[in-house]
Amino acid sequence: MPTGSPSFERDARQIATALDRYRHLILAFLTLLYALGVVRHAVNRPLWYDEIITVILASQPDAASTWRAAQSVDASPPFLHLLTHFSMEWFGSGEVAIRLPAIVGFWVFCLCLFQFVRRRAGIYFGLAALLMPIATEAYAYAFEARSYGPQLAFCGLMLVAWQAAAEGRRRLLALGLLALSLAGAVLLQYYSVLLYLPLAGAELFRTRRTRRWDWGIWAAFALGIAPLVWRFATVRSVISNFSQTTWAPAYPEQVVEFWETMLPHSLSFAVAGLAVLALSLIAGRTQEEALAPPKLPAHELLAGLLFLGIPVMAVAIGLFKTHMFTPRYALIGVTGVLLLVPMIASRLANGRAFAGFLLVCVSALPLVFVMAAVPDRDNPVERDSVLVKALEQGPVVIPDGQLFLQMWYYTPEPLKSRLLYLVDYEAAVQYMGFDAIDVGIYNLRPWCSIVTTDYKGFATPGREFRLYQSSMRPGWVLAKVVKDGGSTEIEQYAINRQLIRVRLK
Repeated sequence: MPTGSPSFERDARQIATALDRYRHLILAFLTLLYALGVVRHAVNRPLWYDEIITVILASQPDAASTWRAAQSVDASPPFLHLLTHFSMEWFGSGEVAIRLPAIVGFWVFCLCLFQFVRRRAGIYFGLAALLMPIATEAYAYAFEARSYGPQLAFCGLMLVAWQAAAEGRRRLLALGLLALSLAGAVLLQYYSVLLYLPLAGAELFRTRRTRRWDWGIWAAFALGIAPLVWRFATVRSVISNFSQTTWAPAYPEQVVEFWETMLPHSLSFAVAGLAVLALSLIAGRTQEEALAPPKLPAHELLAGLLFLGIPVMAVAIGLFKTHMFTPRYALIGVTGVLLLVPMIASRLANGRAFAGFLLVCVSALPLVFVMAAVPDRDNPVERDSVLVKALEQGPVVIPDGQLFLQMWYYTPEPLKSRLLYLVDYEAAVQYMGFDAIDVGIYNLRPWCSIVTTDYKGFATPGREFRLYQSSMRPGWVLAKVVKDGGSTEIEQYAINRQLIRVRLK
């Protein structure tokens, strides 16, 4: 029997009816599968530099201290640190508790995409929208203790609230959720202000079509921007501090690189999805049953298109204002693809349920893949015997801030104090082009037990010390020593690293 025969279509419709009736059980089951995969990733992956900063600031004795620490150290808004503080207070200091705001935030985003798309295109395409984010680079932020997972959650809640408010469903609740979602996103990541591009742009379009201003929605927009107004002085200070020297300079090609970074694993799934969709449409042309194509509001499709403009705007801000950009700053732009693909696919399917069924089957593959492809548990100090043995003999300088902070975090307590970080802002700018990492680690001193020393006071004539260096990120210390006439000798090699004995002139 042909793939697109009426029998297959009727079966697909019956399955869709059953899925929709028991959708809450289906969502609970998918949540369990997601949790099994993401928790294993969170447990096995070691914390890195940015995450460790989050942990240090969130580990303060109370919420007020966490807020003060975050404001004095991290360029990001302080809301994430509060979320992490309470997560660690309630669930402990393990990797899962530390990353719980991101774990929950990413899945809330997926559930919101399901709700948003399902109302327009039905259960199949809603489930496809729920599963598709796992095939993007956004999934990597589902188990990273930074602001991007919670930011995605507020982005999804914002969409659901905007849709409900425009339809008049539980309007007061929807408007309140819309304002809180926008405010929460801005308090997590300043680039969240770019959410106003798709939201306000699509709302203006809706206003023009209906010839009526929805003042409730515009009031929610205004309330949502309040945190940015409140923290305007802080934002100016951050831009001023980081626009002089930056570790991630902005350039126009990053608009294309953003999509190359965010959709690297999606292409194979997208090709498979388009193939099965095309086959089902071709085979289904002979179908005699009456079709009911989905009604897709033009303003919601426009919102999806405008989401695609967020990376362009973020790169433009980097080029003309902050002079820096990295793809995660525009992560919310991925929402455009995740909205448009299932909604356009539903329109192309023209009401055929079998096409949606096939798309869901393909969209479920990434969830299976990420559950199976879990790396082994990794402790960076336990697998680095060269550094451990060197610390047992005495102090060791690690010149790369990212490597230093990670090793400090995982080094056993008796040896932590033997890890040294040397600070010299002028040398950092001279040899690396930026001093942001040196500044960040130096500012951590009041809030944890790391040992930082001013290089000029440390570098006394004839001094000898061991230096543990990454060949990928060597830092500036060795270059400074050599320029000043010091001598170096490699004592031992490790994988991509060297233990070096240094003697100052």
